Amino acid sequence: MYEPQVDDYVIWERPNGDIDEGWVYHKGEPVDNKKRIKEGWKPLSQYITIETSVRPKKNHNHMYSSGKEMVHKYIHTLLICNRNNWNELKFVKRRTNVECQHYSQYDDVHGNEDSVGMYKSQRHRYRDIQ
Repeated sequence: MYEPQVDDYVIWERPNGDIDEGWVYHKGEPVDNKKRIKEGWKPLSQYITIETSVRPKKNHNHMYSSGKEMVHKYIHTLLICNRNNWNELKFVKRRTNVECQHYSQYDDVHGNEDSVGMYKSQRHRYRDIQ
């Protein structure tokens, strides 16, 4: 079975006929469900996110109302694909260089995504039980 990696371009053909495609944006870590079940938690699936579209934010000056410059200048639409659906993925190609081939890569290539020092959406959130 194909094991998707970040920077792979994939096509997801689902049994109901829906088709989506895009770059693998994130790959979650494998989950130890034995420990989760033992602790009374619901089992989880390892997953990837597929970036299906990217568009510039409407605020063309890229400034917050406070006057501070926006770090993220694009809206990324991501689709979650759980491990049990990876057999429905078709590998197309792998992104190998750091040159922008599409404007969706601009933030990653030019370091804008990392300019806030390992940004986390929930800064003091506890780690998930694995």
